[in-house]
Amino acid sequence: MRRFEACEMSRRNSGNGHHWEWLDTPTCARGKELIPGLLRRMRAMEKDLKLIEEQKKEVEDKLKIVEREKKELEYKVGELGKQKRLLEEKRIGQRPRENQIWGFEFGGHIGVGVFNLLMRGHEWIIVI
Repeated sequence: MRRFEACEMSRRNSGNGHHWEWLDTPTCARGKELIPGLLRRMRAMEKDLKLIEEQKKEVEDKLKIVEREKKELEYKVGELGKQKRLLEEKRIGQRPRENQIWGFEFGGHIGVGVFNLLMRGHEWIIVI
């Protein structure tokens, strides 16, 4: 593609004496052969890029959906964990006392009473 400059009369479209001249030198023969092929390749690459961008958007949309589902499942897992703990606490509360607490029992006199050292889970409890 070449650029040209037109005279003032040509710009106003008045009169018959239109004058213009080329600003660029003519394209060489090799350039005339190469440029159309390069333009075709460039258009094909732009088309491929557009397709890739559309695929990227689809994948990002799917990722958002999966992340949303993951958050929902994590919330449900947390809720189920809470329910499990409540059921375990309820189940432990219904057992006979000897099955709830196990450990060592020491008989000793402190002041007026007797104390017991018991282990519940991983905690030591002193019962007076």
